[in-house]
Amino acid sequence: MGRRKESDSSEHRTATVTVQMTPSERAELDERVKAAGVKLSDYARAALLGYRLHTKDPIKERAVAELWAIGNNLNQLARRANATEQIDPEELDNALRLWRQVVERLHE
Repeated sequence: MGRRKESDSSEHRTATVTVQMTPSERAELDERVKAAGVKLSDYARAALLGYRLHTKDPIKERAVAELWAIGNNLNQLARRANATEQIDPEELDNALRLWRQVVERLHE
């Protein structure tokens, strides 16, 4: 069962579901929601309807941001190397290719 598109305005989320839990179950649920980095409603909807939950990983997000900054620097160096031929362009191209592979793996 696929998730409806966010742009689909034919339906609005107005129906509610109430679930009784023990305090320890609620504490566990709160921990899982916090670890996933999402809202409780999104977490519950994903669990109940089998949607894939897109969790947020702040460490991964920071690593990707740092890699983008490094990639920008590598790209600038590669352009300068190609223009001045003072740096081996092939070596820089290889470094840039490896950088792209790391970024793609982090996005998986």
